[in-house]
Amino acid sequence: MSKVEMQSQDQTQAQSPENDYAMEPVPVEKRRPWWEITFVTSGFCMAVSGMFAGAALTAGLSLKDIMIAIFVGNAVLALYGGFTGAIGAKTGVSTTMLSRHAFGRYGSLVISLVWAITLIGWFSVQAGFFGQTVHSMYPDAGFLTDIPVAATWGGMLMILTAYIGFKGIRLLSNIAIPALIILCIIGVVMGLNHAGGFGHLAENITKPMSLMEGIVLVIGTFAVGAVIQPDIARYAKSPKESWVAIIVGMVIANGFIVFAGAITAASMGTGDLPAVMLQLGLGIPALLVLIAAQWTSNDSNLYSASLALTNIFPIGKAKLVLIVGIIATILGAAGMANHFVNFLLTIGVAVPPVAGILIADYYVVHKRGYRFGKGTSYAGVVWPAFISWALGIVAGMYIEWGIPSLNSLIVALIVHAGLYAISSKVNLKVTSGVVQEGENGF
Repeated sequence: MSKVEMQSQDQTQAQSPENDYAMEPVPVEKRRPWWEITFVTSGFCMAVSGMFAGAALTAGLSLKDIMIAIFVGNAVLALYGGFTGAIGAKTGVSTTMLSRHAFGRYGSLVISLVWAITLIGWFSVQAGFFGQTVHSMYPDAGFLTDIPVAATWGGMLMILTAYIGFKGIRLLSNIAIPALIILCIIGVVMGLNHAGGFGHLAENITKPMSLMEGIVLVIGTFAVGAVIQPDIARYAKSPKESWVAIIVGMVIANGFIVFAGAITAASMGTGDLPAVMLQLGLGIPALLVLIAAQWTSNDSNLYSASLALTNIFPIGKAKLVLIVGIIATILGAAGMANHFVNFLLTIGVAVPPVAGILIADYYVVHKRGYRFGKGTSYAGVVWPAFISWALGIVAGMYIEWGIPSLNSLIVALIVHAGLYAISSKVNLKVTSGVVQEGENGF
């Protein structure tokens, strides 16, 4: 087969149902019921990294402020994840496809690259946590529980369902999430009983942080996930069902997993819930919690990273899953998780502005008039989007009142809509070039 024929085959695969409609809207008849979308979203949200985030909160905040940070942070995530997810449910396409309108066809390549790098970072962090947790649970079990080795085989395990696609992620979530919630509740209750109840929880603040820093840290646990909610919500039957999924996934699932990490850190001295369960004699359940929490979250990270990269490279999504998964697993084994808190604080401010731009562009600028498919015309680059993104990040970094992540989102939203309004008044062109979508979505 010639190189041209191979490339043509890859482009055709990018449009096939087996490729999860990476470059086109999900057909109405292929949409899934609300509870499956909710399970997949919740599985994406529930990860061991959330437990470690809860432990980080315990080191810097009082229990009262921890509860406030968890609630406010997840409310912010549910709000902008709800709007972006609703767009995905209405249009049937992924975040990177939406960015073709908001940022331009060439501008969307930048967004796709940012998503891919960020999600590869997330995958590697999660794989690293997996390795660390397996080692802390079974430190004397030999070669397979050494941190780099455990991170490697854990990462390879997480590649499996992402390779299959949304169907694989959905089937895993339907089984794992109910079991994960039950096991986590058992672990938290046993930890509290060991400590003597809520009244005996320790408040050992060793690394003081402000409440706003705590909220940003919570938002950072799923800042990217809320923006890429369309990757999951495009399979929802309606925007309303997408809203249900993100509210349950954020406020309940993500909130609970961060809370579990905080409670176990306060009661047992570590936010590593599987390790706590092991201490309490729940060896097999502890291992199941670890595998389920990491697997249901990290396969979605890899899945969305591959969707982002299909916007750049005319390669089948399954091939991209393998390539990206192997790279991310190597990074995880190399110790990416050691930079976890700084990673969360950075993306907690840099990512939300993109959600603000997508929301403003769809609801205000284009008035819900997006279309996709062969013959669709996109601007080459939409400059207001990049200006808004930059100003949103600046706002998040330097405005001293309010919640930085929310500030960055609101500023980006207002600036993007405002620049378009002003440009239409003065008849100023704010985009560069026109690109027409081809036969295979490229």
